[in-house]
Amino acid sequence: MSRRILFVCTGNYYRSRFAEILFNALSEQQGLYHQAFSKGLRLSKNNKGPISKHCIAYFSEQYPNLKYDLRMPIPFDQEDFDFYDSIILMDKTEHHPMIEKRYPEQQDKVTYWNIVDDYIKSPEDVLPILEKKIIELTNELKNN
Repeated sequence: MSRRILFVCTGNYYRSRFAEILFNALSEQQGLYHQAFSKGLRLSKNNKGPISKHCIAYFSEQYPNLKYDLRMPIPFDQEDFDFYDSIILMDKTEHHPMIEKRYPEQQDKVTYWNIVDDYIKSPEDVLPILEKKIIELTNELKNN
């Protein structure tokens, strides 16, 4: 049975979508029994389309043969805690207060990374860091 990983950011438009797409491509290449999904804690009407242009540009340059779904962002909800085997939130500083306020009893069911949003650090700096975290995660899962 496949294990489900959920990547969560604020808008499900940039970081979590990048993580979902890259993880699934690497998981398939490595024959892992894991599938990633992504959602957002606070979707924004300011996002233009289903995914950040920075993600598309990065994938086009670094992974030109990568195929992925261009679905619209999906909101995170209470049921996600029971459905997913692992929930990874992109930035502890940004997302811990949201989880603590909305789901205080679920704190122990999430893992936090430190991948900041594009208004804090440029995508040219952030996406390679996130890519490295995803590669490390797939390597860890492959070796377990």
